[in-house]
Amino acid sequence: MIEAFGVRGFAAILYKEVIHVSRDPLTLILALALPVAQMLIFGYAINTKVLHVASAYLDEDRGVVAVRTLDALRASQQFDLRYVATSRAQLEQLVVAGHVRAAFDIPPNATADVRAGEPVRIQVLIDGSDSTIAQQAYAAATAIGAQLAREQRGPGPPPLVEVRPRMLFNPSLRSANFLVPGLIGVIMQLITVFLMALSIVGERERGTLDQVLVTPIGAGALILGKIVPYVVIGFVDFLLALAAMRWIFGVPIAGSLAQLLLLGLGFMAAALGLGLLISSIARTQVQAMLMTFAVTMPSILLSGFFFERELMPVVMQWLGYAIPLTFFLEILRGIILRGAGAGVLWPSVAGMLGLGTLLIVAATLRFARRSS
Repeated sequence: MIEAFGVRGFAAILYKEVIHVSRDPLTLILALALPVAQMLIFGYAINTKVLHVASAYLDEDRGVVAVRTLDALRASQQFDLRYVATSRAQLEQLVVAGHVRAAFDIPPNATADVRAGEPVRIQVLIDGSDSTIAQQAYAAATAIGAQLAREQRGPGPPPLVEVRPRMLFNPSLRSANFLVPGLIGVIMQLITVFLMALSIVGERERGTLDQVLVTPIGAGALILGKIVPYVVIGFVDFLLALAAMRWIFGVPIAGSLAQLLLLGLGFMAAALGLGLLISSIARTQVQAMLMTFAVTMPSILLSGFFFERELMPVVMQWLGYAIPLTFFLEILRGIILRGAGAGVLWPSVAGMLGLGTLLIVAATLRFARRSS
């Protein structure tokens, strides 16, 4: 009966597989730990309720209307007033640089105008890059404006205080304008990390990498020789993705294309450094694939691709800084959507290049130890 079902020798095969799995503890740990890690990241990182939107204000009134407006903003918990601008240009620059999502401009003589029965318009500049946050910030600003209007209403309509939101950068709130630039970064990191990790691990399984390591070639030369071809491949993919973004999805590039391409090269090196580090740890292609998957999902969630990073717990925000994509997304959206330059985006540029250097150095040291 057992032979009829073709299961003779089942116990022997089962015993063999148990021995095989037990002799590869890293793969077993990755397979068991990844689902739990992903659930924790999903559970803590995803927050669709927008609160404490980073904001700035310019108070040219310094009177009762300004005080009531700022008190209403703080009490709403929708806006977090982090910056005080001294001019309209500085207020707009804070939005362009991505430091704030909303900026409130309280005009001069607002209190005097209200007392004289003259209408006052408080303008709100909203970063429309992220359509979800922009819509909720717009609704919150409008609601606060309605509250102020009720408090400062004159003897008859219209109200004396009016809040006028103005959407910047993406006035039509197209989701493609926000998602497509971010998608370019996600795809570029996935491709470069995957190709780099599997390439080296594949050579290790075939034995060709050990042959190279016993030659007089230094670890630095080995790493550089491995990186350059994939930088070229990744950069060509980057150009094709930008072309598709511009001509298929209709997303214009508001900033400098030359700066975007140059910083794209820097991101390629940083992402390849991550792939090199994975390949220096993994012993098999299965391990390399699991590690790449382990990096990919947190990259999508913690980098700000879908969800606002400031809404995440502080621990999750700090974990995001260990991912090159976190910095590159801010660079992509800053240049493409807001027209920001490298001088404004220097914290993200420095973070990306510093992290890339750290990853490449760490991978080089591991390869150097293996070859010694």
